[in-house]
Order: sequence, then C-alpha cells, then structure tokens
Amino acid sequence: MDFDKAAALAIAWVDILCGGEARIVREATIAKPYGWVFFYQSKEFLDDGNPSAQLAGNAPIIVNRTTCELRLTGTAKPLEYYLTEYEKTLPPISLQQSPQLPTW
Repeated sequence: MDFDKAAALAIAWVDILCGGEARIVREATIAKPYGWVFFYQSKEFLDDGNPSAQLAGNAPIIVNRTTCELRLTGTAKPLEYYLTEYEKTLPPISLQQSPQLPTW
C-alpha cells in the first residue's frame, strides 16, 4: 500500500467515525518503517481554534503499509508506548524497511 491509499483509508475511517466533523492533521503524520501514524481533530478546532470543540479520546491511527491494517493506538499513555507495543507484534523485517514519507 502506498501513502495515498493509506491516507485515503485513514480519512475514510475518520469521516465515518466522526460523521464528517473531523479531519486528519496532515502535518502531524508520522512515517514509520511499517506504515504511517495519522492524527485527527475536529474541523471546528482546527479551523477556529475553539478549545471546547477539541475531540477527546481521538487516538492516533496506525495504517500498516504491508497488511493494509488500520489499528487505533490509545490515549491513556504516551504514543511511544502504543507504537512499541504494536511493533512487538510485527515481523522483524517490517521494522527494517525504509519509511515512506507522507506526500500530502
């Protein structure tokens, strides 16, 4: 899976989950050897900065470029904890690939 397809998958998931009221925060996307980590937030907060419009519990999304899996992380612990736990489930070769940078 290339970045464009992964981004489309993440965007579609956010649209469904949030009823079109949120969007991917493009500049926050992280490239990993096995795929990408996408973040999302409410459109109102991103456009107007209204703090009361911020989403709560909007865990970052991992899209695996090999398996096409979409997996939510969590919000109770730092992101690095969730990424480390996810990476423990992957074959070692997945961690040796070169990351594909986002191409927004």
